[in-house]
Amino acid sequence: MKYALVALILVGLGAKASALDLHGLKPDEVAVWAAPVEGGPPLASHRADEPVNPASTMKLLTGWAALNRLGPDYRWKTALLSAAPVEGGALKGDLYWLGGGDPRFDNGNLLSLLYSLRLRGIRQLDGRLLLDKRAFGKVGGADDFDDDAGRAFVVAPDTHLVNLKVAWLTFYRDGQSARVVLDPPLAGVEVRSELKPGGAEPCPDVRRFVSIVNNGRHVSVAGSLPQACDGQRAYVNVLEHDEFAGQDFAALWQALGGVGPLRVERGTAPAGARELATWQSQPLSVALADINKYSNNTMARTLFLTLGREAGGEDDTAAAAERVLRDELRHRGIADADALQLENGSGLSRRERVTARLLGEVLLDAARGPFAGEFIASLPIAATDGTLKKRFADLGPRLRMKTGTLDDVKALAGYWQAADGRRLAIVAIVNGPRAKSSGPALDALVSDLALSFNTAAMRPSAKP
Repeated sequence: MKYALVALILVGLGAKASALDLHGLKPDEVAVWAAPVEGGPPLASHRADEPVNPASTMKLLTGWAALNRLGPDYRWKTALLSAAPVEGGALKGDLYWLGGGDPRFDNGNLLSLLYSLRLRGIRQLDGRLLLDKRAFGKVGGADDFDDDAGRAFVVAPDTHLVNLKVAWLTFYRDGQSARVVLDPPLAGVEVRSELKPGGAEPCPDVRRFVSIVNNGRHVSVAGSLPQACDGQRAYVNVLEHDEFAGQDFAALWQALGGVGPLRVERGTAPAGARELATWQSQPLSVALADINKYSNNTMARTLFLTLGREAGGEDDTAAAAERVLRDELRHRGIADADALQLENGSGLSRRERVTARLLGEVLLDAARGPFAGEFIASLPIAATDGTLKKRFADLGPRLRMKTGTLDDVKALAGYWQAADGRRLAIVAIVNGPRAKSSGPALDALVSDLALSFNTAAMRPSAKP
């Protein structure tokens, strides 16, 4: 049996209703919904009310809710506090690191924070470094990804997330020697190198020439390093959150000429503690672009938790975040059916479910709302950047879509802008064992929807 066409509502600018080519997809493995942003009934609807796993297109719901609830200029704050006196350049007691859950907090930001501490005249930390993690309570999980443990895309969110909990291996070819350096130099991570000098071939990716074996505490690197690989880098996910944050802090503090701390533990800053240094993040709109363009699960989960924290959900931040998202759907008049299931708001989930219609209505609301510019700008641009950089070359930058991929899921959701400026919100999601190979069919389906919308305006021969 051949699955080629399925009857859909597909009407564009007075065109007759027609069948949409599913390009070999089975009717029961795909959900489709499309409607014009500028108003009017849906132009395409197939299994639009069937609960499906959206994979990373779930990030659109989290980002939409965050823009509405927090605003595009929302910023995360990270602070260093203490109740101890400073004497002769030494802090005579414990230093508290109050983590704000900044999803983009990296070594450069941490270095700036520590530099502010040095400018205050503090050179030596005589007490402990205590990680104050009050910002998040229960952070939720991502069940059934045990086989991916250790990979960067499954790193859990944390109040003290630094560098997405990855360190960098930097490779050097100095004369006839080859070596690798861990950046930052974490005390709890041992790097073993069996690198040899390689030839003169090009080095588009250092991982083509070296093998990296990483168990979180021991990193073994071997291979022949070409001269062209000098200075190239590769990341490794190492240690647990608290260890990574504490050792990263110590390494950068020592690089600034600082001494201490004695050790790293958890603790809550006392009410009388004063701020010694602070760091304020870039705005939420910048984080959202990273989340959507590069489909960053850890950052999306952190943004989801931020919604819960700002709603007062310190004990169970993930549950509070879910309440906020559902409340925002109701507030905006979008049906919050029982079909919606949330686990962590990122789509890194075997359990999350949404309907194509609900996701499509969120797209319509986002495009019509006060933060439409920030929301749409966060999406990958076809044939240009992010996860669409090598897709939809025939459509180009008029198409902006969030992608989603899991073992049994392939998804696209976003906007097409016709030549006359009108926009079409499109959702197309494949669920099933054939999802992995469904990419070309899904792309073709979305292209058909885009090109059928205001076809006359799209044709080069069309007259104004």
